[in-house]
Amino acid sequence: MSKLSLSHNEIAKRYGGVLFNLAQENKVLKDISKDVTRLHGCLLREPLEWNRITRPTTPLKIQRQLIEKLAVSLKLGKLTAQFLKVVCHNRRLEILIFMLENFKIRCKDDIEGVVETATELSQKEIEHLQATLKQHLGKDVSLHPLIKETLLGGVVLRIGALMIDASLRTKLNKLHHVMKG
Repeated sequence: MSKLSLSHNEIAKRYGGVLFNLAQENKVLKDISKDVTRLHGCLLREPLEWNRITRPTTPLKIQRQLIEKLAVSLKLGKLTAQFLKVVCHNRRLEILIFMLENFKIRCKDDIEGVVETATELSQKEIEHLQATLKQHLGKDVSLHPLIKETLLGGVVLRIGALMIDASLRTKLNKLHHVMKG
């Protein structure tokens, strides 16, 4: 995984965690969860339009206006709308989908995922991965191993819509594209 995508993943986790904590503190977790589901669905239905909005060349003022219109049209609550404004102001809209996915994962009681590897993992390695994920997500994660020899090495983690690809195949493909120029 590149440093840029790792950085975006860390930022998404931080923002998703902040929204989750605010929702819990204000005792509006159900309401925020409904808002997040509506917003997430909207962004996934119109990915090209969302990419246009989140382009770095789109002026912040225009982004802010579009976010405010989106919040009104989806009838988002005050806390969710304020969260969107902060994300917009901090120029993090391009990873909003990942923030929302992180929030949704935090809301689940039981989290299941798949760990893809080129060779079989030991039970100790799986338990270590689960402990690391619990530390980051604050929830127990049940991982189901899947062997894919085409990965060559490394791991691919899939938890809901979240995917972390640290496979050797992906790293070699990226290197190949860089060398092509």
